[in-house]
Amino acid sequence: MKIWSGSASPEAGNKAYRIMLEKDIEVDRHLIPYEILSLLAYNLNIYRKGIGRKEDTLKTLKELYGLYSRKLDLDPELEDVHGNIESIAMEETDGSAKNMRMFLSRNEQVHTDVDFFLVDTLIDYEKIIYSTLQEINKIRQNGIMPGYTHYRQGMPVTFQTYMDFIKNIFVYNFNKINNAIGELKELPLGYGSGFGSMSDVDFTEVASYIGMEKNIKNPLFSFMLYPDNYIMVMSIINSFLIDISRIFQDMIIFSGDEMKILELPPGYVTGSSLMPNKVNPDFMEIFQGYAAKSVSIMNLLYSGIINKTTGYHRDFQVLKDEIIPFMVELKSILGGFPDLFSGIKFNGATSEKILGNSIYATYNSKLNFNSTGNWKESYRMVGDKIKSGNRLKSYVPADVITYRDFNFIKQIVDGNTSYLETSRKRLLDTIGDIVRDIV
Repeated sequence: MKIWSGSASPEAGNKAYRIMLEKDIEVDRHLIPYEILSLLAYNLNIYRKGIGRKEDTLKTLKELYGLYSRKLDLDPELEDVHGNIESIAMEETDGSAKNMRMFLSRNEQVHTDVDFFLVDTLIDYEKIIYSTLQEINKIRQNGIMPGYTHYRQGMPVTFQTYMDFIKNIFVYNFNKINNAIGELKELPLGYGSGFGSMSDVDFTEVASYIGMEKNIKNPLFSFMLYPDNYIMVMSIINSFLIDISRIFQDMIIFSGDEMKILELPPGYVTGSSLMPNKVNPDFMEIFQGYAAKSVSIMNLLYSGIINKTTGYHRDFQVLKDEIIPFMVELKSILGGFPDLFSGIKFNGATSEKILGNSIYATYNSKLNFNSTGNWKESYRMVGDKIKSGNRLKSYVPADVITYRDFNFIKQIVDGNTSYLETSRKRLLDTIGDIVRDIV
């Protein structure tokens, strides 16, 4: 039975519509535990407020409590995770779960499930970033390498400074991810279809059961966060992947035949199907393709939302169906980062050999300025030296090390993980105590 059975709409379907639903069902499998958690919290408040028949609510809680630890499959005929969980609960309780989701709309439920999913997935990203930073921090190789602008040598930089730059990129994106996690803790349940809820449940209490908050009062604004949360999260992912794709482009060039100042680890390069001399940076190139895919999903998001009214629209389902699988797949790909970065080797001797004479031009201009006090003249003098083929004075730039350890990252990750695990365990323990003695 579909969750909207009994409404004014006739219960019929067609093959074309089923095709649209089948991918949605596949995606909804990722939302099963979150659907059950939110329903547990909602029905716990129903029980505590004495709404409806107590016996029915207790049977509903017991069934949901048992479902949380079960491996469930979803039936496409029931459209989504909401219909499937309701159908199972209704059957197993002989109809006692009929009020399980009273006054809840599909909109606020999918919004809640997705926010749960996003928080958990982003915390997994944080864990990967922390592990990657730990591995980068172990790299002790050093030496001078060329810094490029316009694909031309500009000024020298040390390898440790370059690796510190990569650390900064990871920390910068970690902070943005962590800010998003905080934003996603606002509980969507309670806005109905965007126009307010008829439920007598205290949604502030419901939020407290599952480690979330309920601060926004305006239901229309609360609903608007559904597409906006997608935009927020995908914008952060876009920024992160674009930053990494640029670092990977550096490494593709630095590990090529013309330079070979970097060596990429086995498992992240492949051979050629024809040319046995080739060592191809396939992992990095394919990752750049994923960065491009992330941008395309962002375009889908904007295209799907622009010029829509402020209410819910079913085509938002397509956004969910693209974003969730992408984030799941991306987590597995990012999982290779610690091993990748720990295996990068720097060839300092080769790097020094490719440093051009002109890479020291700015340093020599500074030396001239110290004598002449005239920057334009000092700049011209160095230009003349380069044109005439004279050697410039070389120098070794200082290392710039921003981060010595990442205990502050670990504390944040551990805090986020512990907070959610504690909240969910407390909810499950509370309901376990309530339903333990029910026959």
